[in-house]
Amino acid sequence: MAVTFLTNLNEDEFKGFLKLALKELLNDIQNLPSTPLNIDADLMTVSEAAEFLKLKVSTLYDKTSLKEIPHFKKGKILYFSKTELQDWINSGKIRLKSNLQDEAAHYLLSKKSHKQKR
Repeated sequence: MAVTFLTNLNEDEFKGFLKLALKELLNDIQNLPSTPLNIDADLMTVSEAAEFLKLKVSTLYDKTSLKEIPHFKKGKILYFSKTELQDWINSGKIRLKSNLQDEAAHYLLSKKSHKQKR
């Protein structure tokens, strides 16, 4: 029946019908509750992850096959979380010599006080 309705309209009536329908659709879209899209924004493809890490794509594939870098695999497609890659980078941070000396001193003092309590 809708086909018969549309075929009986002249060009101006048809344009008016389309405008009204589009206005209603746009109004409906604007009234939808907004949902955060952070999940998609955090995901990266292989090429995006390689660019982010400043690595060659082949190097990135090597690291994923050796399970050296956090990634997701859905079917044959690899995905990377920007947050997890940033954490992975931060986990490789080299500690300064002064920090290591402080940690060693703290460890020895805690061991010494633990022995004295016995």
